[in-house]
Amino acid sequence: MSLLQALPLHKQLLKALEKLSFTDATAVQAQAIPAALAGKDLMVSAQTGSGKTAAFLLPLLHRMLTQNAPNSGTRVLILLPTRELALQTQKHFEQLAAFTYIKCGLIIGGEAFKHQVATLRKNPEVLIATPGRLVEHIEKGTPDFKDLEVLVLDEADRMLDMGFAIDMHTIADSCNKQRQNLLFSATLKHKELGRISATFDNPEFIEVDSHRQQHRHISQQLVLADDIKHKEKLVAALLAEEPARKVFIFCNTRIQCQQLSHFLRYKKFKANCIHGEIPQSERKQIMNQFRQGAIEVLVATDLAARGLDIDDVDLVINFNIAQSGDDHVHRVGRTGRAGQEGKAITLVDGNEWNQMSSIERYLKIRFEHRVVSGLKANYSGPKKLKKSGKAAGPKKKKVDPKKTKTGKKAAKSKPPKKNKIMSGGGHGFEVLRKK
Repeated sequence: MSLLQALPLHKQLLKALEKLSFTDATAVQAQAIPAALAGKDLMVSAQTGSGKTAAFLLPLLHRMLTQNAPNSGTRVLILLPTRELALQTQKHFEQLAAFTYIKCGLIIGGEAFKHQVATLRKNPEVLIATPGRLVEHIEKGTPDFKDLEVLVLDEADRMLDMGFAIDMHTIADSCNKQRQNLLFSATLKHKELGRISATFDNPEFIEVDSHRQQHRHISQQLVLADDIKHKEKLVAALLAEEPARKVFIFCNTRIQCQQLSHFLRYKKFKANCIHGEIPQSERKQIMNQFRQGAIEVLVATDLAARGLDIDDVDLVINFNIAQSGDDHVHRVGRTGRAGQEGKAITLVDGNEWNQMSSIERYLKIRFEHRVVSGLKANYSGPKKLKKSGKAAGPKKKKVDPKKTKTGKKAAKSKPPKKNKIMSGGGHGFEVLRKK
């Protein structure tokens, strides 16, 4: 592993790294930083927790420290999918830029619009933003990106999955065309990423930390469940059994997230929940409490599955199965970070078996089956399995559409008898009597 101090970075950045006790470069940093310093456009595939934030912050800070800006417009725009990620990136930026004069502005939803207009009019050298709110400002003609030198798209696949494709193109079109582009994504296979990369200047592709490599420090278990109420009891029992100080629990819906959080508080656990409809100020407070240990169990929707930098998460529980293999990767990636050991437990009922099997195939692993004492499920899995691991259903017999259910040819339909016809008249219906 290479040393960060050995990279050709400005002395003020090396001073910040020394203060933060950052010495070794991660795989993505070792590959991406030199390429970014050389001015290349990058398409980088890197998982959560791989150190990719520093992989783009360090070279862009070095650029601003070593190259004078001819004009006074915003020089760098960093685009992220969620408010939490934007706030987290702002924090990392301030740490790395601590011994420089460079400041950043923040444009995210949930904050006062007029204050953001004032921020944009100052043309901050670095702007960190979420797509939706930034597009609102662009439509009003507030931002000035004609001098932009670097555009960073972080968690690009997540932004696309959240429906920001048009916003991303709108933002890119408003920027200086002669710019450097740095794109970071969990996967580069997303179909829309091809259209985005087509606008880049001969980009260099870097792929590190595949999902299988990332999960090698994580023990993954499966617990069968009967229904929602059974799952709630299982969660409480697992939290009592596991010596975990910080626990992430993932649900697929906001309502389920709230219900489970209330249930755990009723059971005297230090729990809270986070989802997209909680006000930004409250979400920020909850995340800080979780980081500091005042909250031990955080129940979340997939909003929190990507990118959030929470140290020392010991356990992840999937209350509901993830919607895709990538979503599972990002949920489970909250634990087992930086080479530490972690554990992930997925609760699976009869309706979720096939999706669980698909995720196993995606990861090319088999989850270890676990039974919670006193709470063994009545559901024991499918009676028959396909080679893929999915449930094998009964074979359907092919039915000749020309035949009826009895297998006999269907008789041609005859017109109804006249004595049964209802004839419409000017004063209602009258039945024609049989002659």
